[in-house]
This record gives sequence, C-alpha cells and structure tokens, in this order.
Amino acid sequence: MSTVVIIIFLLSITIIGPLLLNWIYYLKAPWDFLAVGYDLPNLLGYYGAVLTFLGTMSLGIVTVYQNYVSHQKTVEINRLTLELQKKSMAIAEQRYEKEQLNEIKKNTPKFEIKNKGSNGSYMNLQAELKNVSSIIVSGIKSISFEVFDEKDSIILTSQKVKNKETSLPPAESTTIEFHNEQLRPNEFNVGYGGKTHVGLKNLTMVWSFQCEDQFEITHYFKAKLHIEDSEIFVGHNWNVQKVG
Repeated sequence: MSTVVIIIFLLSITIIGPLLLNWIYYLKAPWDFLAVGYDLPNLLGYYGAVLTFLGTMSLGIVTVYQNYVSHQKTVEINRLTLELQKKSMAIAEQRYEKEQLNEIKKNTPKFEIKNKGSNGSYMNLQAELKNVSSIIVSGIKSISFEVFDEKDSIILTSQKVKNKETSLPPAESTTIEFHNEQLRPNEFNVGYGGKTHVGLKNLTMVWSFQCEDQFEITHYFKAKLHIEDSEIFVGHNWNVQKVG
C-alpha cells in the first residue's frame, strides 16, 4: 500500500505539478503582493531544478540505504559462515580425536597372563603370557617381580625372571619363568597325621614388565595376582594393567 502511495505522489509532482503551476500562473492574483514578476518558463525551470534536486537526493538516499542493507546482509552471511566453519571444525576435531584414540587402542599391546605351574608353594612359578592385541610385540623384558603380604610389605623378590620368547605375534604365547623361592614360613601345624606346612595368607604378586610395539614405542605393564593361601595353587588370570 505504501508503495502505491509513493508512486502516486511522484506522478503528481512530476506531471500534475507543472500543469497546476501553469494554471495558477495565469490566474489573477487577489492581492498585488501575490503577483510575481517571473516568466512562466523561469518558474517551470525552477520547479524542474527542484524536482531534479529532490530526485538526486532520493536516489542518493536509496543508494545509501541499499548499501546499508547489503552490508548488513554481508555481515550476517559472514557471521553464519563463521559459525558454520566453527561447527565444522569442532566436528572435525571430535572425529580426529576419535580416530586418534582408535588408532592408539589398535596399536597398544594387550596381554593375558595365566599360571601354569610351580614346584609347590609357588616356588619357581611358571606362567603363560599371551599377546591378545592385533599387533606384533617385541622386546618383552621383565623389570621386577615382587610379592606383598596383607600389610603391603615386600616378602619376596626375584631378579631372575626369564621369558622363552621376546617377540609375540597376535594370539601367540610364551612361558614366563620367575625362578623365585617358595612362599612358605617356617611354621608347621601339628596333627594326627604329623606336621604340615602353614601357608601364607592374602598375598599379592606383582610383575612389572615392558615391551615395544611395531613403531618401537616402549610400553610398560603391571600384572597382579591375589593369593589367598600360598599352599593352594590357583591357575586363574592375572590382572594386567598398562601403566605407561
């Protein structure tokens, strides 16, 4: 509606305006001071100059307004583009972190350890070390073997831990020989059947070892096994944790 009014107004001042001015010029002035001393062409020329000025000013205003609207749209487009880029970057970062985490998990050695046997009271314990990861591991090397009592005090150590293989393909195993002393105190139970050894209670075996992955990166592990009674041999799995 406002557009129609503007169009009518412009037509009026450009077409009807000169006709109305021409008609008024030839009217007899009711008072002398209203009589003008200008010729009609001069008046029409002046009127045309005024219209030209108003048109130029209007075009200038329209141009400035269009530039302002264009600038605002450009700013909004840039803002939306920047937000989209930030969201895309955040998604890419999350995807990259996930891929990196999956790559690290895929290239991280994993092991299972299970007791195989001993010479009694866990003396010269033998265990099976199995590579349960999807990569070849090498440089398997013992760091320390310690046995703790229920007070977390070390009661036995062994520096003679040997493994038959230092490299393991996926799903392959090797035997670990700890060459440790027996876990038995110098105490006996006396009964009708004679003397029987007293077993140590609530012990924890801790074996620390290292290995290398296919990129020659060194990884460190700690394997723990809880023993309720040293006179009762258990063959279940150790708890193996990567510590570095």
